[in-house]
Amino acid sequence: MSAGRLLPDTWRRPVLGVLGGMGPAATVSFLDALTRATPAGRDQEHIDAVVLNHVSTPDRTARLRDPAQPDPTPYLTGDLELLARLGVDLAVIVCNTSHAFLDLDAVPVRLLSIVEVGAEAAVARARQVGEEAGDGCVVTLLATDGTLGSRLYQDALARRGATVRVPTPQDQRRVMGVIYDGVKAGVPVPTADFAALVEELRGGAGTVLLGCTELSVLFDHAATEGTALPGYVVDAQDELVGRVVAELAPRG
Repeated sequence: MSAGRLLPDTWRRPVLGVLGGMGPAATVSFLDALTRATPAGRDQEHIDAVVLNHVSTPDRTARLRDPAQPDPTPYLTGDLELLARLGVDLAVIVCNTSHAFLDLDAVPVRLLSIVEVGAEAAVARARQVGEEAGDGCVVTLLATDGTLGSRLYQDALARRGATVRVPTPQDQRRVMGVIYDGVKAGVPVPTADFAALVEELRGGAGTVLLGCTELSVLFDHAATEGTALPGYVVDAQDELVGRVVAELAPRG
């Protein structure tokens, strides 16, 4: 075993650390998408990964809504420290809202932010869509109340020159219903219904960024069913998977 890490040398470098459980369905979706996206013909050609499915981490949106609710910060920082001690080379967190609790410049392991990756991809797609339709760089953001309230994505998108749209309070309740009463509760959300909601909230212009990993579950379901969402939809988790594969997938 090499000094300074707990993973034995039988683990091929680089090793990915996945901080998940927020929620568990989103974590499974991420791992499934990562497996399908990796160009591998046998087990040994996939990416070695350590997965922490920490489902008891307190609800991030609940804490952002009410400071009296349990704080997820010690869970997140402790898990990142654990991944660092294990010796992972790159970490991802399969939850958008959790990034509001972290100082990304102070985490103990290299962290690939789903927010930054998603914002970058959404702006690139929005510029392409806008050039074709003459609408400019418009991004409609669908995420939890916590993520919207933290302005994680709004700031990341604005830094890249996008005009950001968010749902009205009434429409945001519909989005939260899909997330909490649907995916998190284990209740099926028909792909056609979700696609219709996305199209309605888009308002006929720009692109739509799915900035919640529960929405990513539905995005992935649509793709695997053969009814992929329109090209103007950008899923942050799907983009994160692509970046991980580009950086870590074995070559040769």
